[in-house]
Amino acid sequence: MQSRQLPDGLVEVTFPGRADPVLHLIEINTYPYSRVPAELLDDVLLTYLDRRVIPEVIALTLAAKGQVQIDPDIRLTSPLGHTRLEAGWRVVNLWELSAADFLPLTDPGLAPWVPLMRIDGPSEAVLRQCRDAIDAGTTGGRKANLLGITRILAGLRFDDKMLEALFRAEGVMIESPVLQKWFAERELLARQSVVLEILEHRFGAVPADISAGVKTLTAPPRLTDLAALAGRCASLDEFRTHLINPPAN
Repeated sequence: MQSRQLPDGLVEVTFPGRADPVLHLIEINTYPYSRVPAELLDDVLLTYLDRRVIPEVIALTLAAKGQVQIDPDIRLTSPLGHTRLEAGWRVVNLWELSAADFLPLTDPGLAPWVPLMRIDGPSEAVLRQCRDAIDAGTTGGRKANLLGITRILAGLRFDDKMLEALFRAEGVMIESPVLQKWFAERELLARQSVVLEILEHRFGAVPADISAGVKTLTAPPRLTDLAALAGRCASLDEFRTHLINPPAN
C-alpha cells in the first residue's frame, strides 16, 4: 500500500518518431537543497510501484545559493551490505545555461526561464525580448499569467522597479488567478521549508517520512508550531512523535 500519491511533477512527453510517450519526473527547486536527492529517490520509487516504469528524472534549480549543489545520484546500502539501491538523474542549473542559446526568443513559454540564465551583455535587452515574445505570442489570461510569472522568477535576480516597468500588463498591475494561487502556494512552501531547514541544520539529513509529513501540512499555525518545535526538540524521534500525534489544543 503506497503511503503517498504520485509526484506532482510527473508528465508524459511525446517525441517525434516514438509511438509511446515517455514518463518524465520534473523536480523544480528555487534553490539547491541537500535533501533533494532523497526526495527524488522517493518519487522514482513511487512512480515505479504505480507504473512499473522508471521515469526520466530532471532536477531543475532556478538560482544558486551558497555552495550547495544537488547531487546527480544517490546510493544506499542495506545494514549488512547485501542489498543496494541507487538512482541517478539529470541536474539542470538554470544559471549555468546561456540565454544566448535561446535567443531570439520565439516561444513565449520560455520567457519565464530565460531571465534566470547566464546573460552576457545588458540584461534589460534580454528581459525586453522576453516581454516582446509574450506580447507577440499570447493574449488574455495566458498573457497576464506569463507576464506575472516572468516577473516573479526574474525577481530572483533583478531589481523589482525595472521588472515592474517591463512586465506590467497594459499599464496596470497584473491580475491573475494563477498568480494568486502561486503566491499562496509559495508562502506555504516557504513555511514547510523553514521547518525542514531547521531540522536539517540541527540533525543532518531529514528522514523521508518526516519530510513527506511536513509537506502534507497546509495550516499556517500548525507549521509555525512545528518550526518552533524543530528548534527546541531533542531529537528527530521527538519531532516525529509530535508530527504524527499533535498535542490537543
